[in-house]
Amino acid sequence: MSKTESSTPIAAGKGANVVALPAKIAEPTPSDKVIAFVKKHPVLTVAGGVAVGVAVNALLPRRVSRRIVARTLDLAEAAGTASVVLGRKAGDKAHDIGIDARKQASKFADSAEKVSDLAILNLEKYGLAAVGAASALGRATARRASRLGDAAADTANRLGDAAAVRSTKVLHMAEDLKKRVRS
Repeated sequence: MSKTESSTPIAAGKGANVVALPAKIAEPTPSDKVIAFVKKHPVLTVAGGVAVGVAVNALLPRRVSRRIVARTLDLAEAAGTASVVLGRKAGDKAHDIGIDARKQASKFADSAEKVSDLAILNLEKYGLAAVGAASALGRATARRASRLGDAAADTANRLGDAAAVRSTKVLHMAEDLKKRVRS
């Protein structure tokens, strides 16, 4: 399997299998790698250039080395200047990105604040409505419970009165029966 092929199917819906198309991975060219290294490590690059110049100078004869040293110094100076320019550009871009990020964060914070204020107002409104509804439901439930309690009490009183009347009649009948049995 190559770097560009995918072996995992991606489900796109019910029962459908879709295989991802091979994506070409952009590999950086050697010059991109060198530029990236120089941008990340400008001081290291200049120091490496100086070290290579010293090593070459030690290996070459004196006559040749003086010309090479002059050229090497010119190249080292150019590399140093280039690294300073690249550093400044990178610093400027980082500064610009920081300003843009700060503006975006400020906009995001403002919109988040507006949304949170609206959410608080809505929660307060719904909370008050819920409290009002619960209060009305509580009062209605209390009234119904009171009515049902009164009706139950009235029914219990009537049943109690009827039971008292019947028990009195039963007692009288029992006494009459007792008198008849004795006589």
